[in-house]
Amino acid sequence: TNIAQNAVSNESGNYTFPNVRDGVYRVESELSGFKKAVRENVQVDVNSTIRVDFKLEVGELSETLTVTSEAPALQTDRTDTGRIIQGQQIQAMPLGFGRNFQGMWATVPGATRPSRPHSEFFNPQDSLESKINGQSRLSNNVQIEGVDNNHKTGLLTVLIPSAEALESVAVTTSNFDAEFGRAGGAVTNVTLKSGTNNLRGSAFWFHGNDALNAKGYFAQSKPDTTYNQFGFTLGGPIRRDRLFYFGDYQRTNDNLGKVFRFFVPPAEWRNGDFSSVGNTTIYDPLTGDGTGNDRSAFANNQVPVSRLSPIALAILQRVPLPNLAGQPIGQPNYEATTVRERRTDSFDVKVNWQASNRDQISPRFSYSRPTVFDPSPYGDVGGPANGGFAGTGIQDTISSATSWTRTWTNTLIMEVRAGVTWYHNEAIAQGVGLTTAQDLGIPGVNLNEYTSGISSMSIQGYSNPVVGFSNSMPWDRGETTTNISTVITKLVGDHSVKVGGDWRRNRDFLLQTQSFGGPRGTFNFNGSGTSRPADPTSIRNNPANSLASFLLDYPNDIRRDVPIIDEPGTRHNQYFAFVHDKWQVSPRVTVDLGLRYEYYTPLVGIVTQGGLSNYDLSNNTLQVSGFGDIPDNLGVRTSKTNFAPRTGVSWRVTDRDVIRLGYGATTTPFPDNSYAFNYPTRGNVIQQAANAFQSAGRLSTGFTTLGEVAIPASGVVPVDQPFLRNSGLFNVPQDLGEGVLHSWNLAYQRELPWGFTGEAAYVGNRGVDIIYSINRNAATVLGLDQRGRPLFDAFGRTADVPSWTSGRSDYHSLQAKIDRRFRNGVLITNSYTLGRGRNFADDNGGIATPADMERSYGLTGFDRRHTWVSSFVAGLPFFRESENAILRHALGGWQVSGLLSLMSGTPLSVTADGALLRAPGNTLYADRVGTPEVLGNFGPGQQYFSTSAFAQPAPATFGNTTRNGSGLRGPGFTALDFSLVKRAAFGSDYRFLEFRADAFNLTNTPAWGNPNTNVASPTFGQISSAGNQRIIRFALKYAF
Repeated sequence: TNIAQNAVSNESGNYTFPNVRDGVYRVESELSGFKKAVRENVQVDVNSTIRVDFKLEVGELSETLTVTSEAPALQTDRTDTGRIIQGQQIQAMPLGFGRNFQGMWATVPGATRPSRPHSEFFNPQDSLESKINGQSRLSNNVQIEGVDNNHKTGLLTVLIPSAEALESVAVTTSNFDAEFGRAGGAVTNVTLKSGTNNLRGSAFWFHGNDALNAKGYFAQSKPDTTYNQFGFTLGGPIRRDRLFYFGDYQRTNDNLGKVFRFFVPPAEWRNGDFSSVGNTTIYDPLTGDGTGNDRSAFANNQVPVSRLSPIALAILQRVPLPNLAGQPIGQPNYEATTVRERRTDSFDVKVNWQASNRDQISPRFSYSRPTVFDPSPYGDVGGPANGGFAGTGIQDTISSATSWTRTWTNTLIMEVRAGVTWYHNEAIAQGVGLTTAQDLGIPGVNLNEYTSGISSMSIQGYSNPVVGFSNSMPWDRGETTTNISTVITKLVGDHSVKVGGDWRRNRDFLLQTQSFGGPRGTFNFNGSGTSRPADPTSIRNNPANSLASFLLDYPNDIRRDVPIIDEPGTRHNQYFAFVHDKWQVSPRVTVDLGLRYEYYTPLVGIVTQGGLSNYDLSNNTLQVSGFGDIPDNLGVRTSKTNFAPRTGVSWRVTDRDVIRLGYGATTTPFPDNSYAFNYPTRGNVIQQAANAFQSAGRLSTGFTTLGEVAIPASGVVPVDQPFLRNSGLFNVPQDLGEGVLHSWNLAYQRELPWGFTGEAAYVGNRGVDIIYSINRNAATVLGLDQRGRPLFDAFGRTADVPSWTSGRSDYHSLQAKIDRRFRNGVLITNSYTLGRGRNFADDNGGIATPADMERSYGLTGFDRRHTWVSSFVAGLPFFRESENAILRHALGGWQVSGLLSLMSGTPLSVTADGALLRAPGNTLYADRVGTPEVLGNFGPGQQYFSTSAFAQPAPATFGNTTRNGSGLRGPGFTALDFSLVKRAAFGSDYRFLEFRADAFNLTNTPAWGNPNTNVASPTFGQISSAGNQRIIRFALKYAF
């Protein structure tokens, strides 16, 4: 681009170019009486500090000493950890999920293997998640060129640019500069390509189909699959040396065949005949004393036909019969296939304008539009496929930004960035508009189109929902984040000082009722209704007892919620400020000193009056925003003292050795998608019995009517009245301060022969006042059933009260890297992590044992003690420069690349039959009565571990194991993703035709699921799932 910057070294000989755009540069050094020194090909990456030292020789300025530079091998002037990934590497790697750059997170030490969360509808862009250094998936912050690109809680990355459009991706995982925050895991900054004085572009096409793919390990069939991704990039000058453009377009047609394996009720059981079941007894729920004792068994384990619910029988008519013979009870006995159809159009446009010698302006606009149809094998009655997510969805996403860099003087630079990220996402369940529940005889369900379809039936021991759809569907969501930031850099002697501020405003509209039972409601059935506590064979999680409860219309829990106002949602502001000083103490020592401040305003409702309401635990009332003296933010106070110091020291011991020490604190914001969405925003009803052995209601009577409640002028609504009395209500603590994560690292890095560097680091962190969700009305006294709930005696409340509390976390690890940056066409990275992380709950999950919170503190569910990931890109040297044209063209120009992952298993929690704990809202972990042994068997009927080492605890007693504290881990993971490329060049390295083959899981090694870990289940200790079968794709690419 021929854009130049100038700097003057100080009396110490130090010089600094701040705010340099990433790219390849030529650096010149001049001093009277010395030869001019030049360093060519200096690679500058985003979020990096590059050291280029000169040793000047005596001579005339007319004489020039030129050195061709390689990328600096050592990190000598920063103390953060992470990895910078070049676009060249991303484009060469076999990456899944639409060639998503987030797959490269796997190469970063401390990161878990990236995976795709959420449904096809909520995440049609295939955003990936990774837990970094033991932190929640919600703790990552993804930015596009410094501008926010996240769902408000960090659940998703909103827009995923095409891999062909990327210049680089910088991932920082610990001890960020003070400029960065709102993250406890990783800050990822994505930079798009820019135009230059040379016209450059490409066209590409990737294709795959089921004929190329392997069949699933347990699958009997291989469904139709077709994948086509194609597009182009183009960049060049609008006005040479001044104005440049870059753009890309990508279309993805992804028809993904899916195989589902479910456990459905056997044919003979559907008519109440359980005589073939020898390991359980079916009891009559209408006998006994109401606590399950003294019940009488049905003769010959057969429920009389006259007692069978006609609604239950009609529902089972919609559930297919088993089609897999010989499967043990509890293992999948039915297989079905579907094809998910998705179309995605996306493009990016970016302009770089050198407006003057002092001003650079760069606007960018990105757009993506995926549409999805994901059907259920059961049609309009839904079912367990994809967790009940079946239907259609569409999303529109816009990410736009403009940056302006002003060089006031050689020592004073200002950068201003402004951007808006917007997306609108909606999903509609299959069967919308139908009155299926009403037609089946369940009254009060199908009130309007929003509540059309069938209620969900969850029967313990089966693939759920047996019928029905996810409680989340349908939804209509729109989110807008406005982001304005300014950074000023001042060079003063040996100090490079940055000060800046960042303002973000989020508006989140969400029409959805997923919190309790969904708009069509949910009926839950377990085996307690047809069991007897004194009979150990009938109190187990036995699918026969559970189905018998369903056939007798004896649900143990009934719940439902619907929207009431038309515009539920929230808005809030985030204010950040920082100062950071990079001090070059000596040529070999650099000190970083920084301080960051963050303030998150409390959420307010989009509807100012009644947009939010908070449940008051002390007096059993709702406090409705905007009424009386109740403010629109409900009086919630977030912290105004979120000061986060950052400091570090880098010591270049020799030219080949560096020692780094860093510490930093960062604020962890509110992590949940739920909030004070109570009446009048949403209404719900929860029906529960007095104990686990009684019925909560009937299919034949449907749901309690959702009525209207008058809101007095004061805004204080008594809850002890019809409709609200049985509602689940959110409680937001008045002092909802943010948590703080303290992170540190001590690293040693050495330059090795043949272009390699080695690094070993101790990386750790400790979370203080981390926010976890908790049920404030979960039983705190064991053995009392509903009477053990803290709000029962005072207010008679048995419904849940979701809320939040503070807790801690910790993480310790050895992280090592052996890398070789691109040199002679070869790149190699190796990352190893030996780590241990602990918390109370993963991500935004709740505390599992509110009656004894410390029992929930344990290994994270994603903890893998050992993780090794290698990546490589290598141009094969054979015949590349052969004088024989035939050999050169046929056998030369080949390249291989790949990603090898080796990981140990995740910890297992062994649970028991929670009904005997008689403490609603608590998870019961099993007793360990022996030393568990990993047997290593896979598949139905095969034991992965010795199940005799665990047992059901005594009634009303916690077991002696805890969350993830069984001493067992699931199977490890091994995968090799591999690419083979043949490139034919036409006169230059920039003009070529490329043929490519990508193989995901080249060796077709199964990725085993974890075993069933409930001692009361007939499949306890068995593994019934495996994924990651081999997928092969081919591609063509032309570049110029």
